[in-house]
Amino acid sequence: MRIKKSFLFFCLYFACFTTAFNQKIFAQKVADSSLYYYNLVVNPKKSTDLTLAFSFYEKSKKQHELAGDTLKVINDLRFMASIQKKLGFLYDSESTSIEALDILNTAKTDDNVIKSKIGVYNHLGMIQREYSNYDEALKFYNKSLQLATKTADSLTILNNIANIYLDQNKFNLAIAELSTVYKNSLRLQDKKQIARALNNLGSVQARINAPEALSNMLEALRIREQIKDNIGMYSSYKHVSRYYQDKNKTATALNYANKAYNVAKSINSANYVNDALSQLIDLDKNPKVVEYKRLSDSLTQARRLGENKFASVKYESSENIRKAQESELKFKTSQLEKEKEERLKLLYMSIVGLVTILAAATYFVLKSRHKKEKLLQVYHTETRISKKVHDEVANDIYHLMTKIQSNNTIQETVLDDLEHIYSKTRDISKESSLIDFNNNFKDTLEDLFLAYQTNDLSIVTNGLHTINWETVSDLKKTAVFRVLQELLTNMKKHSKASITVLKFQKNNAYLEINYNDNGIGTTLKKHNGLQNAENRIVSLNGTITFDSEVNKGFKVKITI
Repeated sequence: MRIKKSFLFFCLYFACFTTAFNQKIFAQKVADSSLYYYNLVVNPKKSTDLTLAFSFYEKSKKQHELAGDTLKVINDLRFMASIQKKLGFLYDSESTSIEALDILNTAKTDDNVIKSKIGVYNHLGMIQREYSNYDEALKFYNKSLQLATKTADSLTILNNIANIYLDQNKFNLAIAELSTVYKNSLRLQDKKQIARALNNLGSVQARINAPEALSNMLEALRIREQIKDNIGMYSSYKHVSRYYQDKNKTATALNYANKAYNVAKSINSANYVNDALSQLIDLDKNPKVVEYKRLSDSLTQARRLGENKFASVKYESSENIRKAQESELKFKTSQLEKEKEERLKLLYMSIVGLVTILAAATYFVLKSRHKKEKLLQVYHTETRISKKVHDEVANDIYHLMTKIQSNNTIQETVLDDLEHIYSKTRDISKESSLIDFNNNFKDTLEDLFLAYQTNDLSIVTNGLHTINWETVSDLKKTAVFRVLQELLTNMKKHSKASITVLKFQKNNAYLEINYNDNGIGTTLKKHNGLQNAENRIVSLNGTITFDSEVNKGFKVKITI
């Protein structure tokens, strides 16, 4: 039993160890594969190296797309574009670079994204140079230069810009750029960069017959041979060959051209081999060969321009779509911000409006309450004074009249005067006496009218019974009672009327009372009685109008 357990433990341990070891081996293989194919791209030795590397990076790109690793997808695309350029497929290389740039434009900006953009813009600039589209090449180089922060990156881009100036025959500008590049390369002690700067500087100097041109190119070649930079050696052989060709030293030019061809063969790049053969053909003085070369170059240039135009349209279309999407996003964001501001503004305005309404409502409620309290105070004051006049003044006068009547020496006229004073105080007390709201207010008004009616005066009412007095506040009832009392008192004292008509009606929320008598009328002049009546109605936000002429009666309209 113990042996079985030991055996099972050993199997489990062996399985775990094997799995971990295999994972480590797999990871190592992936790393080794990446390094292997990277070397095939940088320094191809067989004719199949570049195509094998392209197949690897194409499969790698698909795997990274499935994994959602954007940066690695971009890295794969950059290697694919570089391979396509080395194989001479400029249009495909440009399309692949544009695909990488489209992804970069949508990625979140960081150091890796910026580094990749520098490389892609620089690569597109080199392709545009191959197309002889120099303005576009400069545009891409300048974009790359704006993003570059490392000196090495800047020197590479400046070197490429100088090549454009050389192609445009702007020799002084090219020499200025390359001199800067050479000085900074010496400071970095980068032999590859130094050789490139010297070679390009010598090529430009050769165009203006500068004496140091050849020595600079040969020094560059010596450095490249020393560090075994095949691609750099090819460039040096080609430039030296052209130098001797311009000096009409054909044999020496052919020697360097053949060396360039041999290096191109070792690089295993169709593009380099084709370029080397083109240089050899240039050195052949056969008219037919010259004519063939001219036609071949024209056709190649036309094909490249066509491809470039299509690729540029594709890039511009992609760029325009991206910009349109960015503009649309900015517009939508702006609209959302604007709507948010409008909503906040509306909210603030609503709050201010609500506060204003509440403040106004509170003011009017307080004002109305104050007015109501004031009216009640006036009413209670009138009632108190009425009671005091009745209880004290009128009663005292009545007792005095009783005593005087028992005294025969008092003249009759004195008794009449006292009786007149007693009647007046009783009337004052009655006019300001307490109004009973517990009974039906219609009956209270009818009692009021009946008190003023005599054999010589008829008081007629119309619509009194149609009014629902329960819906009318006590303050309004008080005002109606006092005003009508004032009008009837005024009529009895002054108008000599025989008929008085009172019409009551409800007009929506308002109560209308029309008073009309057939008395002698008067020239309107508000005295205390009429002024008090008006003040009572106005205090309740109502209106009262008086209309009268001599011998045409007296009219009043009350709205409350």
